[in-house]
Amino acid sequence: GRVNGVTRFGLFVTLDESGADGLVPMSELPDDYYDHDPERHCLIGRRRGRQFDLGQRVTVQLREAEPLTGGLILRLHEDGDDQAEGRNSPREKSGTRRGHSASRGKARPAKSRRPRR
Repeated sequence: GRVNGVTRFGLFVTLDESGADGLVPMSELPDDYYDHDPERHCLIGRRRGRQFDLGQRVTVQLREAEPLTGGLILRLHEDGDDQAEGRNSPREKSGTRRGHSASRGKARPAKSRRPRR
Protein backbone atom coordinates (compact mmCIF):
# COMPACT_ATOMS: atom_id res chain seq x y z
CA GLY A 1 0.00 0.00 0.00
CA ARG A 2 0.87 3.65 0.19
CA VAL A 3 0.98 5.97 3.22
CA ASN A 4 -1.89 8.44 2.75
CA GLY A 5 -1.84 10.05 6.20
CA VAL A 6 0.69 10.64 8.95
CA THR A 7 -0.47 11.47 12.48
CA ARG A 8 1.00 11.52 15.99
CA PHE A 9 -0.68 8.14 16.64
CA GLY A 10 0.33 6.26 13.46
CA LEU A 11 0.13 5.94 9.71
CA PHE A 12 -2.91 5.64 7.46
CA VAL A 13 -2.29 3.33 4.52
CA THR A 14 -4.35 2.83 1.35
CA LEU A 15 -4.14 -0.74 0.09
CA ASP A 16 -3.24 -1.17 -3.59
CA GLU A 17 -5.50 -4.11 -4.40
CA SER A 18 -8.76 -3.02 -2.74
CA GLY A 19 -8.34 0.73 -2.18
CA ALA A 20 -9.29 0.20 1.47
CA ASP A 21 -7.74 2.42 4.12
CA GLY A 22 -6.32 1.19 7.40
CA LEU A 23 -4.33 2.42 10.36
CA VAL A 24 -0.85 1.27 11.37
CA PRO A 25 -0.79 2.33 15.05
CA MET A 26 2.40 3.78 16.51
CA SER A 27 2.86 0.57 18.53
CA GLU A 28 3.12 -1.44 15.29
CA LEU A 29 5.95 0.66 13.84
CA PRO A 30 9.50 -0.70 13.90
CA ASP A 31 11.29 -0.36 17.18
CA ASP A 32 12.11 3.24 18.03
CA TYR A 33 10.54 6.38 19.48
CA TYR A 34 8.89 8.37 16.68
CA ASP A 35 8.37 12.11 16.51
CA HIS A 36 5.57 13.47 14.33
CA ASP A 37 6.57 16.32 12.02
CA PRO A 38 3.22 17.77 10.89
CA GLU A 39 4.81 20.29 8.50
CA ARG A 40 6.70 17.59 6.56
CA HIS A 41 3.94 14.96 7.04
CA CYS A 42 6.29 12.32 8.42
CA LEU A 43 7.29 10.28 11.46
CA ILE A 44 11.00 10.20 12.31
CA GLY A 45 12.66 7.69 14.61
CA ARG A 46 14.74 9.37 17.30
CA ARG A 47 17.41 6.70 17.68
CA ARG A 48 17.61 5.05 14.28
CA GLY A 49 16.52 7.90 12.02
CA ARG A 50 13.97 5.76 10.20
CA GLN A 51 11.43 7.92 8.47
CA PHE A 52 7.88 7.29 7.26
CA ASP A 53 6.62 9.86 4.76
CA LEU A 54 3.36 10.72 3.08
CA GLY A 55 3.17 8.78 -0.20
CA GLN A 56 5.78 6.17 0.82
CA ARG A 57 5.13 2.59 -0.28
CA VAL A 58 4.91 0.02 2.52
CA THR A 59 3.99 -3.63 2.87
CA VAL A 60 1.37 -4.32 5.53
CA GLN A 61 -0.51 -7.23 7.06
CA LEU A 62 -4.07 -7.13 8.38
CA ARG A 63 -4.02 -7.35 12.18
CA GLU A 64 -7.66 -6.62 12.97
CA ALA A 65 -10.88 -5.81 11.11
CA GLU A 66 -14.09 -4.42 12.56
CA PRO A 67 -16.93 -5.75 10.37
CA LEU A 68 -19.52 -3.32 11.71
CA THR A 69 -17.53 -0.13 10.99
CA GLY A 70 -15.17 -1.46 8.31
CA GLY A 71 -12.15 -0.23 10.27
CA LEU A 72 -8.82 -1.94 9.55
CA ILE A 73 -5.85 -2.13 11.90
CA LEU A 74 -2.64 -2.99 10.06
CA ARG A 75 0.94 -3.83 10.97
CA LEU A 76 4.02 -3.32 8.85
CA HIS A 77 5.25 -6.53 7.28
CA GLU A 78 8.96 -7.07 7.75
CA ASP A 79 11.01 -8.70 5.00
CA GLY A 80 14.26 -9.23 6.86
CA ASP A 81 15.78 -5.85 7.65
CA ASP A 82 14.16 -4.14 4.67
CA GLN A 83 10.39 -3.80 4.86
CA ALA A 84 9.45 -0.66 2.96
CA GLU A 85 10.27 0.30 -0.60
CA GLY A 86 11.66 3.71 -1.47
CA ARG A 87 12.67 4.60 2.05
CA ASN A 88 13.81 8.19 2.43
CA SER A 89 16.29 7.83 5.28
CA PRO A 90 19.81 6.61 4.52
CA ARG A 91 20.56 6.59 8.26
CA GLU A 92 18.31 3.60 8.95
CA LYS A 93 19.68 0.55 10.69
CA SER A 94 18.06 -2.69 11.77
CA GLY A 95 17.46 -3.94 15.30
CA THR A 96 15.44 -1.46 17.35
CA ARG A 97 12.79 -1.25 20.09
CA ARG A 98 8.97 -1.33 19.77
CA GLY A 99 7.46 1.86 18.33
CA HIS A 100 6.25 4.61 20.67
CA SER A 101 5.40 8.22 20.23
CA ALA A 102 7.51 10.56 22.30
CA SER A 103 5.42 13.57 21.27
CA ARG A 104 2.84 12.98 24.04
CA GLY A 105 5.17 13.39 27.00
CA LYS A 106 8.67 13.42 28.31
CA ALA A 107 11.26 11.07 26.88
CA ARG A 108 12.25 8.22 29.16
CA PRO A 109 15.65 8.54 30.80
CA ALA A 110 18.37 6.20 29.63
CA LYS A 111 18.93 3.17 31.86
CA SER A 112 22.17 2.81 33.76
CA ARG A 113 24.71 0.57 32.07
CA ARG A 114 26.42 -0.60 35.25
CA PRO A 115 27.00 -4.36 35.34
CA ARG A 116 24.84 -6.36 37.72
CA ARG A 117 26.45 -8.25 40.56
